[in-house]
Amino acid sequence: MIMGDMKHLDAYKAQMPDFIYEVLKEASQFDFAGVPDGKYKIKGCNMNVETSPTEPSAQRKLEGHKDFIDVQYEVEGKEEWIGIETIFDAGKCIESHPDRDLYFYEAGKDPETKIHFKKGRFAVFFPEDLHRPLCEGSEKGSPVRKAVVKVPVDGI
Repeated sequence: MIMGDMKHLDAYKAQMPDFIYEVLKEASQFDFAGVPDGKYKIKGCNMNVETSPTEPSAQRKLEGHKDFIDVQYEVEGKEEWIGIETIFDAGKCIESHPDRDLYFYEAGKDPETKIHFKKGRFAVFFPEDLHRPLCEGSEKGSPVRKAVVKVPVDGI
C-alpha cells in the first residue's frame, strides 16, 4: 500500500510504478467540481466518483480485489479512517463477487491498522492490501466524495 497527499505527489514518484503515478497525476488535475458523481475514464482506466456517508466500522466490510489495484483519492470531506489489513493476516473470504472483482474477508485476530483519510489524500491498494473504507469516528455519517480508479494488475 502507498498513501500520501496529492500536494506532495512528486515526492512519491520514485516509490511507485510509473503508470500509478500517471493515474494519480491525472486525478490531481481532473475537474471534480465540474462533474456529477458517476463513471469516468482516466488513463484508459475506469474511475468511479461517488459521494457516500461514513458509517460505523461494524457496518463496513473488509474488502479486497484480485485483478485490479484500487487507486483512491479523497476529493471532499473526511473519511475519519480506513482499516487496513494484509490478505495474509485477515480471516477467510466470506463473500465473493468475481464478476466485480470484489471479495470480502473476516477481520484478522489483531486489530486493523487505521489510516486517517482527508481531502487531498490518496491511497494505492494492491491485491495484497485489504481495506475497510468509509469508517466514521467522532463525526457521524459525514459525507465523503472520493474517486476510485481501477487499474488492471496486468496493465501496469
